Amino acid sequence: MPRTTLHRRRRLERERGSVTIWMITSATAMILLVGLAVDVGGQVHAKQRAQDIAVEAARAGGQQLQAPTAVRGRGAVADPGQAISAARNYLAGTSDVTGTASVSGANTITVNTTSRYETKFLSIIGIGSLTVTGHAQVQITRSVGGMPR
Repeated sequence: MPRTTLHRRRRLERERGSVTIWMITSATAMILLVGLAVDVGGQVHAKQRAQDIAVEAARAGGQQLQAPTAVRGRGAVADPGQAISAARNYLAGTSDVTGTASVSGANTITVNTTSRYETKFLSIIGIGSLTVTGHAQVQITRSVGGMPR
């Protein structure tokens, strides 16, 4: 048997199974990338939900005005107790989002929310959940003819 053929045969025997290892490595990497995409997408969705709930809770709080001042046309001033209560009631209606509400000044309501996204694939490497937050601030203004006053 010629030396070249013998050398080629030995080289092929050393490489036997290398394609299998390459395929397993590639498949594992692809599964991890798909899993990462799923969990990052889920986290973005959870963040959008936390943000939307913060905005709606702040809006609910912003609708609570001191009636005598508003009726007399002297301005739109928040009723702090009712504004916080309305925002908290809105937050209480959601089971997966918690938050806080506060009133600053006479016309600014701030809501901060927190939620958790339970991961689907990242839990394989020990990341079981991701915390997401939302923030909204509403400023009450009085406008006449579309112009703030």
